Amino acid sequence: MSKRLSKLGWIVLVALLCLSLIALPGCGGTPAEQEEEEEEEEGIPYKNDGMFVEMTYGDPETLDPAAAYDNASGEELSYVYESLLFYDGTESAKFVPVLAESWTWNDAALTWTFKIRKGVTFHEGGTLTPEDVEYSFERTMIYDRLGGPAWMLFEPLLLAGEYAGLAFADVDAAVEVSGDNVVFKLADAGYKLIFLQTLCGSWGNIIDKEWCVEKGEWDGTAADAPNHYQVEDGTTYLWLHTNGTGPWKLNLWDRGVQLKNEKFAGYWGDPAPFDWVITQIVTEWTTRKQALLAGDVDFALVDALYYSELDDIAGLPVIRDLPELTVTGFFMVLNISQTSPYIGSGKLDGNGIPGNFFADKDVRKGFAYAFDYDTFITQVMTGNARQPESPVVKGLYGYNPNASKYTLDLEKAKTHFQAAFGGQVWEKGFKFIILYNAGNTVRKGACEILQRNLLAISPKFQVAIQPLAWGTGILPLIKTHDATAYCIGWGADYPHAHNFIVPFMATYGTYAKYQSYGYPELDAKISAALLETDPAKQLEKYYELQQIFYDDVPGFMISQPLSRRYFTKYIDGFYFNPMISGQSGPVYYMSKSQS
Repeated sequence: MSKRLSKLGWIVLVALLCLSLIALPGCGGTPAEQEEEEEEEEGIPYKNDGMFVEMTYGDPETLDPAAAYDNASGEELSYVYESLLFYDGTESAKFVPVLAESWTWNDAALTWTFKIRKGVTFHEGGTLTPEDVEYSFERTMIYDRLGGPAWMLFEPLLLAGEYAGLAFADVDAAVEVSGDNVVFKLADAGYKLIFLQTLCGSWGNIIDKEWCVEKGEWDGTAADAPNHYQVEDGTTYLWLHTNGTGPWKLNLWDRGVQLKNEKFAGYWGDPAPFDWVITQIVTEWTTRKQALLAGDVDFALVDALYYSELDDIAGLPVIRDLPELTVTGFFMVLNISQTSPYIGSGKLDGNGIPGNFFADKDVRKGFAYAFDYDTFITQVMTGNARQPESPVVKGLYGYNPNASKYTLDLEKAKTHFQAAFGGQVWEKGFKFIILYNAGNTVRKGACEILQRNLLAISPKFQVAIQPLAWGTGILPLIKTHDATAYCIGWGADYPHAHNFIVPFMATYGTYAKYQSYGYPELDAKISAALLETDPAKQLEKYYELQQIFYDDVPGFMISQPLSRRYFTKYIDGFYFNPMISGQSGPVYYMSKSQS
């Protein structure tokens, strides 16, 4: 995105942020001699001039904007692609123009009309046109990747959750070019604001139609659409290759090791503040810590378990208590594949579990009561989190502070396990493997707590724990129903209850779909809640949905974090907006210097 705020505007924004949100690192200059003394004393030298180097543990799954639906992918896409508009600083309901110069709403026609910016060049040399914008959104809907982001376009445009059941003509009519403009026809006025928020996500990134067609992607016609519907993961050209309009362009992706993005000389806006943005993938915490303290990286991803190790380190600024719009929980698959390598014998014989193990609600309730939420918050999250009442976390519209939630109760857990499968679970026990993404010590700690408590209920309840790589490990297993139960998180695509209800409860939801949870009547309730025009009645509907989740317990929520950020003292300009993918923040608006 371009640096569109005036210098005075940025001064005011930084001042407000310093007062109300965070203490920005690096305020004020220092004479060179004094700086050299501080560097020697504080032990964090200035390195990698002209670069922003970050170290995290999540390798992107894909770089295809139509498929990417995880933070690691979204963060990388934010460096090389751009959307029509984006959030204005820390705001979640105000926007600044990016590839659209302006936009207008027609209340009678239910349309958003975007005037497309001229003079914008793609990294591979093409010129941005309104047709590129139309193609970008239609391709996402035509592709409709399983478990992907397309549902956020289908809902507001066509009151649908997926492409199945629709015709190409429906998609084609929802997004149209009109001169220098692109017009989106919404299906209901209830989506007016949500649609703008949706466009800010990585699924709103704009790609070059002509280049895509040359590379074998959908050619834009109805006849070719079936050839690109829900194609196998990894088979689109854009899965590994990029061609955006952003301030950086992809130079290298060494999967599981690092990504390098270099400054794009032809960028239409103000030049990027760094010649290179480098993301290193390191799952070992000690390595990330040492790299940060040595100045080898400018930012390191730090789990809450390790916050105390970085407290009071001279020269290392800490930005604290950032309220994330994310939730972590355990989720159980109701129809596990019988070929899964994680279910032991595949039978309820003490040496495994059957594929329908979690289809029994008593099993699910037993697991929910077996988790020690308080210990997890105090010990694993080191107090830097709260237990959510439901999938709708605090800070979202529709949040119910009085929603029912599970607490640790081993006696209730025992009662439910005794009732499960007509008493067979209690009699025979079970043995299987639960999963989490490698490098995530928070989720590892959560799995260990559950493992210990299940064993305390009965020595026959044996659960092993296995870490798997994010993009190439745990995600594919979820989609093939090979996963059993797993600890995983969700971050807001837009700040509204609907965005958390759908993934966990709708039949087409990102997680519910692969858990085999949900049913048509529940989908109808979800839609009715979103489209309700009476605010009081709408809240009642969202409260009802949260109660249904509690009663059905397809999963249970364990954490909404208050996070921290750790940069070297040489980085300036960070501001917190929970809607920005990745923890490093708005890198385009940041800078690096010895002063």
